[in-house]
Amino acid sequence: MDVQSLYPMNISFRYFDLEKFFESCAKTGLHNAEIWLCPQHFLINGQFSEDPSKLKALMREYGVQIKCLCGEQNNPKPNNMAARGELLVGNTRSYFHRVIDLAEAIGCPKVLVTPGWNYFDEKVDEARVRSIDMLRELSVYAHARGVTLVLESIWGKSSQIAPTIAQIANIKDAVNSDSLKLTLDLGAMSDAGETVDDWFSAFGSDIAHCHFVDGTPTGHMPWGHGNLDMRGILASFKKAGYKGGFSLEYVHPMSFQDPAGYLAETKALFEKCLQTI
Repeated sequence: MDVQSLYPMNISFRYFDLEKFFESCAKTGLHNAEIWLCPQHFLINGQFSEDPSKLKALMREYGVQIKCLCGEQNNPKPNNMAARGELLVGNTRSYFHRVIDLAEAIGCPKVLVTPGWNYFDEKVDEARVRSIDMLRELSVYAHARGVTLVLESIWGKSSQIAPTIAQIANIKDAVNSDSLKLTLDLGAMSDAGETVDDWFSAFGSDIAHCHFVDGTPTGHMPWGHGNLDMRGILASFKKAGYKGGFSLEYVHPMSFQDPAGYLAETKALFEKCLQTI
């Protein structure tokens, strides 16, 4: 673990041009990133995708490598792993095929996925079966293109399909693919009353990515503005021999007006913590 395992994420730069995000990464001295595929930064959907050359040019100009792509996939976005009905299932499949193809085209090793969300007029198990079927199919598609899917849990307020370690484990086991690894989202983890040690005890080296955020205990806040213990959390990752990145999925509105300032603040705190663990 070093400072380059800290991955800025453009999700907090949603009111800025994508180039501003890359410029801020370079100015802060961080050379790896996760890209959230919001349409104002990179337009991609089930029917269309911008040319990958746009991202390649930004990576080349600013010396920033994209290590993970995060598609839009939470309600009310139509790209739902547990979609039902021929039209929406087909759209989800097409969307993630395009995202995986984009990852292959730009040399990005990972695509973040979720279990999707269930409808309230059905049994959760019905949605979970659809999620497993889609993830199994997409894992095959990703494997053929040298891309790894990294699955995160979603807190129970957004989806009941897999908000806990036990439910994520059931999905992973059912998909049964070496191309499906895991993302530890600290917000969802905290909401479920779980810990980093709990996750590594359950999954070990299958944890390949992290959405690294502060909170009270949730909220996806910039570090230093919630009540989570960065030093203690990093110590747990280090003890487990974690080799992945720490993506800054700052979605709390407090981060939107000055995302570059919060990025620099987080880097300083991250480096301080690394020196003491």
